[in-house]
Amino acid sequence: MSASLHSTVPARPVRTAANVLVGVLVTPDAPAIAMPSTFARWRALTPLATWLPIALGEPGYADILSGVAAALERAGMTPRQLILLGEGPVARSMLELALRGELPCGGIVAIDVPCGALPFPIVPTVTAMRLVIRRDGDEALRGDLIGALRSADLDARIITLDLTAGRAAGAAASVTETFVLELVATIGRRTIDGVGDP
Repeated sequence: MSASLHSTVPARPVRTAANVLVGVLVTPDAPAIAMPSTFARWRALTPLATWLPIALGEPGYADILSGVAAALERAGMTPRQLILLGEGPVARSMLELALRGELPCGGIVAIDVPCGALPFPIVPTVTAMRLVIRRDGDEALRGDLIGALRSADLDARIITLDLTAGRAAGAAASVTETFVLELVATIGRRTIDGVGDP
């Protein structure tokens, strides 16, 4: 008797839920990324991720570090499972903390980051960095930040947009959404594979 065809076909591996926490840093001035409609759409597109707003009093280092630590504890996750989103000054503070090695996480998405030279040397990190930067403003300052990130050999992608045009919010949201989807998939794989611990 011949063997059944079903016994020769390997079973499809069962997918387990990737444990990824997407923390959205929210300051009192209510950044656009925390709008309920945007938040709901991104949640729907990333069913394997847990989304959590992280309310901050100020966009300073201490508030970010304590807010992130509390969010990780609340979710029961490790830094390598964390993706952080921030906009404006809080995005710059988040970026600086990650580049100093003081904010270990799987990835960051920094939107409308204030540009300017970094006042410190960049520490090597496995944190994936995704930035959406304004095209307007001082090109030399923008060049200083982008140049420092590129020369540091980081996992960094930078998109420069004209955020003053009529469709600025839509363009920034679209790029941010792409970055978020990419990082959720990447961090989910790293977490399952056990690699990329920051």
